[in-house]
Amino acid sequence: MKKILYMASALALMFTACDPMEDVYEEVDKAYADEYEEQLFFSDKTLIEDGYELIEADYALSSDQGVKDYKNFSKYAPVADFLPEILNNKLFYGEPGLEYTVSYNFYIPSSYDRDMDPEAHKLTNNDYDLLGDGEDEPGEYGSFNKNMPIDEYLLAFMDRRFPIAKVGDYKLLNYKFYGTGDRYVEYEYNGTVWVNSDKDYGYDEDTAYEMTSDDYDSFGEDWGDPGKFDNFTSSIKVDDYLPDFLIAKYPDAVVGDKKEIKYVYYGLHRNLYVGYTLEETGWRKSVNVEFDWATGEYVLKTLSQTITQSSLVAYKDRTWVFVPPVKLVVSEKAATETYTLVNADYELVGDGKYHNFYTKDMSEEEIVAAILPKITKILKANFELAVGDVYEITYAYYNGTGGSDAITLEVVEDI
Repeated sequence: MKKILYMASALALMFTACDPMEDVYEEVDKAYADEYEEQLFFSDKTLIEDGYELIEADYALSSDQGVKDYKNFSKYAPVADFLPEILNNKLFYGEPGLEYTVSYNFYIPSSYDRDMDPEAHKLTNNDYDLLGDGEDEPGEYGSFNKNMPIDEYLLAFMDRRFPIAKVGDYKLLNYKFYGTGDRYVEYEYNGTVWVNSDKDYGYDEDTAYEMTSDDYDSFGEDWGDPGKFDNFTSSIKVDDYLPDFLIAKYPDAVVGDKKEIKYVYYGLHRNLYVGYTLEETGWRKSVNVEFDWATGEYVLKTLSQTITQSSLVAYKDRTWVFVPPVKLVVSEKAATETYTLVNADYELVGDGKYHNFYTKDMSEEEIVAAILPKITKILKANFELAVGDVYEITYAYYNGTGGSDAITLEVVEDI
C-alpha cells in the first residue's frame, strides 16, 4: 500500500512541477486580462476628436462649488485645477501624444485702477522727434492726434528707448494727445517684444462725451423716459440706452474702440461717467468712473465680465492633464535633459516603418522644420515640459544612408 502511495505522489509531483508551458500560460492569461481590463475601462468613454467646448451642464461635474454655481472658471477656480476633472467626469478620453483645445467660460472680476505710477515716463520733445518730425508725425507738434497709429509709434519707441528688458517688466508712458492733454498707456515686455497691456490709466473727464438735452430726448420724452427730465434713474438704466446710442453716435467705430460718457443721474448733484468698449457683439459697459471723496479724484473701476477662453489639454495615463502654453525652439544652451528616441516615438509620429526621420535632399533649415513638430509631439507625450528646460534629442535619420544626429531644444512660453 505504501508503495502505491509513493508512486501516486511521484506522478503528481512530476505533472505539477515539470510543465514547461506553465510560464507561457501565465503570460497569456495576463495579456488577456490586461486587454479585457483596457476594453472594460474604455467601454463607457467617448473619444474627443476635434477639441470641445464646455456646455452649461458640464460645469456641474466640477468639485468646486463656484464652478458649479457660476458655470465658469476664474482666478479663484483656476482652469488648470478644474478643467481636467470635468473632462474625466464627462468620461472623455483622447489619443496619446495629442493635444486638444477646450473652450470654456472665464470670469474676470471688477478691479480698481486708483493710482498712476509715479515712475511713468513722460515723452519729451526729443522722444516725439525720434518718432518722426515730418508733416503729420508726432515730432511736428510734440503730440499725437486721432489720425496717427499711436500704438505703432509707441511700440517702436519702446523698442528703441528700452531695448534691454526681462519678461514681466512694464513701463507706463505719459504722452500728449492733441485737444485733450495727457494720456497714459502701459506696455509690458513678453520676452521678445513690448506689448500693450491694455490697461486704462489717468482718466481725464475732459475726454468724455457729455450727454446733451437732445440726446436724452432721443430716447423719449414721456414719463419713464430719459428725456422727460434729461437724466437717468434707478429705473431708467443707463445700460438700457447707451449701447444703441453709441452705435448711432459712432457708426465708424471698430472693435476695441473705447468711449467715455458723462451723464446726469437723478438724485446726485454731480455728473457720473461710464466707459464702453466696442466688441463683436456691440458696445459693452466696461468701466465705471466713480468719485473718491477721500482723495477728491475720479477712480476707474473695470467692470467684471465673463469671456470665452480656450486651453490645451492632453490625455496621459488614463487621465486628463492641463498643458501649459509652451513650445520648443532650437537652442544653443547646455542641455538639462538628454533623450534618445525609441521605436515607439517614431511610431507615434508616423515614422514607424523604418524608425527614423527621412531627410534626404533637405537643407539644415528644412530638416529642422520637418522634425521639430514631430519631436515636440514626442516630448509632450513623454515629459512634463516646463519653461527653461533644455533637451538634447538624439534621433535616427535616413538621407540615402542611415545615421544619427542630435538637436538641442529649449522649452519657452508660447505667447
